Amino acid sequence: MNKRPGSAPEGRDIVAEACAWFAEFREGEVPAAFRARFDEWLRRSPEHIQAYLEVSAAWSELPTGDPEGRIDVAALVARARASADDNVVAFGRGEGAAPPGVAQGEITPRRRSLPALAASIAFALVLVGLTAWFVAFRADTYSTGIGEQRTVRLADGSTVELNALSRISVRLSKTLRDIDLIRGQALFHVAKDGARPFIVRSDGVTVRAVGTQFDVYRKRSGTTVTVLEGEVAVVPAGDSRTESPEDSAPSILGSSRDPPATILVSAGEQVTVTPREVQKRHKADVTAATAWVEQRLILDATPLSDVADEFNRYNTRKLVIADPALRSVGISGVYSTADSTSLVGFLRAQSNLQVTETDAEIRVTAAEKR
Repeated sequence: MNKRPGSAPEGRDIVAEACAWFAEFREGEVPAAFRARFDEWLRRSPEHIQAYLEVSAAWSELPTGDPEGRIDVAALVARARASADDNVVAFGRGEGAAPPGVAQGEITPRRRSLPALAASIAFALVLVGLTAWFVAFRADTYSTGIGEQRTVRLADGSTVELNALSRISVRLSKTLRDIDLIRGQALFHVAKDGARPFIVRSDGVTVRAVGTQFDVYRKRSGTTVTVLEGEVAVVPAGDSRTESPEDSAPSILGSSRDPPATILVSAGEQVTVTPREVQKRHKADVTAATAWVEQRLILDATPLSDVADEFNRYNTRKLVIADPALRSVGISGVYSTADSTSLVGFLRAQSNLQVTETDAEIRVTAAEKR
């Protein structure tokens, strides 16, 4: 007898159950009894709700109906079976034949015509591939809010320190450790593993490491990489070798010689990559680049527009540079990210600036000439 949805606590079983429920609801009208069982399954655990929403989101990203045969089910299943995590299991004969919540051999009240049955079978084949892919390659996501910092320990022994208002997506396999810096800033302490290079992606920029420490800051204007220990390889956005984690792995990782577009950045160095240019690597002020870990903000002729971006990571009351002419004005000093008054007090003391505070914002304009 098949397990009913929700009968196993393991994550892979929950995902399989979510896929089964998703398949049922895609096929059309669902009887009230099925809906009641589905409602009961959802209420058992928040993980059930999350799994169903994630499966639904993953399906929506695939080509609708696959009219051009772009979904290679065999490739998806083979790719999942090759996964390192031993979390993909083959369905035995006859398993999955019964709809969610119906025991094997039990007569279902739903009768389907032959065309509908054929469509269901085709959909099920794609769903099996999707399930295998989803279980094998689903990402773990970690994030922080305004003023919040967080340290995440990954399964491979690496640690990631997240700055405020940051978000990463993590996928680990036997051959690759793949991190997507979706927003914000993160300091990576990479556990040495020559067989599994550590890849960080930020707005198209790819950073490759094996065992090292480096900081990646994704700004609106570009991505800044600062290396504290070891060496990393940075591939700018737009390089064809960085299209996807799996496709890019052989070209980025498989050669002893780095491709021409690669920039090698060593300990104590920094490089910034923007959509328009790749700045030449240079000696970095590592203390300033990682001061955020100690809740400090070290500024050295930093434009006010960047100062506002930094300030707003840590404060719900926003710093607004209202006068465009002031945005390039440089600010220097050391300030506490936990105490907004230190920076605001400094701005107030500047004779060329006028600071107006409300409950919602701190507004900076040019001081009136006397």
